[in-house]
Amino acid sequence: MRKEFTTLFWQRAYDSLPKQVRGQYLTQMKAAESWELALADLIKLWSRAKNAILKLFQTPSRAH
Repeated sequence: MRKEFTTLFWQRAYDSLPKQVRGQYLTQMKAAESWELALADLIKLWSRAKNAILKLFQTPSRAH
């Protein structure tokens, strides 16, 4: 069987559908997975950018 989805969650969700309706929902489920992966990447990017910005504005520690 060819793997339809990137994530196990969406593959299992698709496999849990009755075979006679899988074709009706494949496009929507692949789009939902794509949105989920893109959002996760955006959250990671935002987190890294935020941490980098915060690090720029940190007060330098005093040398002893």
